[in-house]
Amino acid sequence: FTLTGEHPMVGWSKLPGPRFWFPLLIAVPAVSLMPVAFSAIPEMLGGFIHRLSGFEVHPDRPVGPWNGLELRINVWTSLVLCISLTLSMLSSEHILERASTVVLSVIVVCIAGTVVVLGPNLFGLLAGLFVPRVPGFPGFVRTPEYAVEFSGRSPWLEVALYLSAVGGGAADYVGYVGMLRTRQWGLAGRRVATREELNIAVAPENPISRTNIERGMQWSRAPLLDATFSFFFVILVTLLFGIMGTLVLHSEGIVPANNGLLNEQEAFLTVLHPELRWVYRTGVFLALIGTLYGAFEVYQQTFTESVAAVFPRRKSAEHTIHLRRGIVAYCFLGGLLMVWLPENVAGSIVQRMTFASVVSGAMSCGLWCFAMLWLDRARLPAPLRMSLPLRMLTWLAGIAMTGLGIQTIVAYFG
Repeated sequence: FTLTGEHPMVGWSKLPGPRFWFPLLIAVPAVSLMPVAFSAIPEMLGGFIHRLSGFEVHPDRPVGPWNGLELRINVWTSLVLCISLTLSMLSSEHILERASTVVLSVIVVCIAGTVVVLGPNLFGLLAGLFVPRVPGFPGFVRTPEYAVEFSGRSPWLEVALYLSAVGGGAADYVGYVGMLRTRQWGLAGRRVATREELNIAVAPENPISRTNIERGMQWSRAPLLDATFSFFFVILVTLLFGIMGTLVLHSEGIVPANNGLLNEQEAFLTVLHPELRWVYRTGVFLALIGTLYGAFEVYQQTFTESVAAVFPRRKSAEHTIHLRRGIVAYCFLGGLLMVWLPENVAGSIVQRMTFASVVSGAMSCGLWCFAMLWLDRARLPAPLRMSLPLRMLTWLAGIAMTGLGIQTIVAYFG
């Protein structure tokens, strides 16, 4: 996108085979599953807030089609969704980002300090990093408290769920790439260069070809550094929480499950000092509100880029504004509907997120890698293409993610 000014979704419309087959393969599941994120994420926070509120509820006392606990969590969840929508409409992104950055940085520093104090098994940690394995569930998940949650569930589904929760799915990446328009790195958001123009720009007979190639390489450093730093911190935070899960929760036989997916991890900070629970609680609230706010922004971009790829005539500014408003309403109302559907109809948070991960998670990301390899060769002249190491890494990522996607589909539907 940086080198050509053309979003990959547009380039993929020219893949061999029926026109638009690959953009539709990515976009249709991604757009269809957007309400899942807008029901599951706020519901996680709704359950977290309910447990902190201290209100006593009789879970077995029905209120219409819901039990008492489900109804109370639904109310908190609806409030969270309304707050996120309000923030999105008021565009207070920078204030939220800065506050979240400060609090989450404190959480990461505290958890890193706790890891040092508790002293994990470094050999086991390194072995787990470089020799991945998927063991069976520990015995304590068979207790009555967790039996329903883990009944008939494969550990491979956990891997798929974690991978999508941590790294995101295809919908996130379509939107993330589209947001480069506002950053205007290179040609992104400026103009689209044809393959012929790029060939001429780097042709040996062109007296400034060397300058053009160097400029293109400089342009590509911005998204490279952005992705590298972003995923470095994603992986760092994931590792810290994974290590603390082993040292604190696993040793006590505790699982973040059911309606308490966020509460048990409070112990990661209270191990150092009880009052640090307020840092964790503030951080969780800001992080998930920020995630929902960001999802409104990213999914607007995902939808408009998908429409622009499949219906190129609808690229006017007026159409884009209407599409953005429509997708915000779709995500908000769709999420609200899924929240208020009884759990025996819509499924639990984990069930919804697992289904979304299986359909638009690892498999779609693996296919994305292969499609990028094709686009790199079809759209760019040789001097601007991926280096050999990057190409090999993309092949390996595509094979691994596609293989994991197949494995999770078999585990889910088998």
